[in-house]
Amino acid sequence: MKISKLKILASGFFVLMLSVFSMSNVKAAEEAKPFKIGPAEISFNAGFMSAYQWRGEDQNSGDSTASFGADISLPANVYVGTWTASASASSSQEVDVYAGIKPTLGSFGLDLGYIAYVYPGNATTANANFGEYYLGVSYAPEKAPYSFKAKYSKADSGKCAKGSPASCDNMEYSASYDLLSITYGDYDKNRTYTTLALTKEYGGISFSAAYTDTDWESGVTKTNNKDNFFVLSATKSF
Repeated sequence: MKISKLKILASGFFVLMLSVFSMSNVKAAEEAKPFKIGPAEISFNAGFMSAYQWRGEDQNSGDSTASFGADISLPANVYVGTWTASASASSSQEVDVYAGIKPTLGSFGLDLGYIAYVYPGNATTANANFGEYYLGVSYAPEKAPYSFKAKYSKADSGKCAKGSPASCDNMEYSASYDLLSITYGDYDKNRTYTTLALTKEYGGISFSAAYTDTDWESGVTKTNNKDNFFVLSATKSF
């Protein structure tokens, strides 16, 4: 009898969650403490997701992927980092490299930076690599169960046109309350997307179940013919 890949992934995720929640007489893991090298603080993260969707688009042919990342925090709220995961939609491994500044004023936060999306070894897709400038604002009162965010991303080159999202701008809004969050995004001339997520951290691991629905612009071809996603994920920072 054949067992579907989705059932295997769901079972594996369930077993992972069960193993964490069944630990007895063990204190909750302490908050991850970054390594310090001079004025720099370095932290890492590793995760697994049952599918990789980005702004409502399938990035890995519906397949699962592991992810890894590293971040460096510097004085004056400056940061640099990198993140990687499999992205068969671009015929390569995806490597993101970003840098910015993230000042705060009370409950308000600002995030100004640049991110480069790089696909090493991709010789089949023209102009696969691209970059974006971004500006994010947030409101998250201390100890409050809710928060709000908005983020504008502007492509660094090219003219926005249907079917070429690497040259288009994106506007994204999100709100969260306790374990629930909702995100709405508008990727200019390509698609809009809405994500509803349930996230819970336990034992130092962040577990998430998220559903995304995508509304593609007329005349734009759906990547891998997908317009909705249910994704299970787990992430650990250390």
